[in-house]
Amino acid sequence: MPKIYSSLEKERIREELRKAASTCLRKYGVRHTTVDELVRMVNIPKGTFYLFYASKESLFLDTLTSFTSLEEEKYLSMLEELDENHIVTSLTTVFFEMAISFYESGLYRFLDDNQLNMVMRNLDDEERKRFEISRGEYIRRILDYFSIDDESDIASFRSAFNSIFYLMLHDEEIRDFEKALRTLIRGLVLQLVE
Repeated sequence: MPKIYSSLEKERIREELRKAASTCLRKYGVRHTTVDELVRMVNIPKGTFYLFYASKESLFLDTLTSFTSLEEEKYLSMLEELDENHIVTSLTTVFFEMAISFYESGLYRFLDDNQLNMVMRNLDDEERKRFEISRGEYIRRILDYFSIDDESDIASFRSAFNSIFYLMLHDEEIRDFEKALRTLIRGLVLQLVE
């Protein structure tokens, strides 16, 4: 007979699985992450995993969705408290922290088309749609803070932010990765506040 988990236990297991998914994404990517590795890291039976998620890809989607929701709240709050006297430096810090958080979460791996296609193939239509919305709207909602009305400006800034995130796929090839990342973000911020 399957074990019955309390609401608190369920949320704890989901959170541990999300953390394990982030760790595995960073270390192994999508292809080499297995359900066996995830359940080993969380110390639950394999059958329990499937009580929570239909597949590892569903877990990755939940990890991304949860991450963007929490991060968005955090960064919108930081934007509200900006030092107006040092706006470029303050915004650079906020966006740099956002980028590093995304990088450390391992979710940047979804920017790799091969990794993304692997995930998308194993999601149902509803999950696929939710994934696309979550992936595309994060930067848009952050940019909404700046009341940019021109759709072409919004598209340009989104593309610029996305290119910064794509840089993460080549982190090992870039000397002083974090310094380069901060410099690129500062240039983008200068354009944003212009």
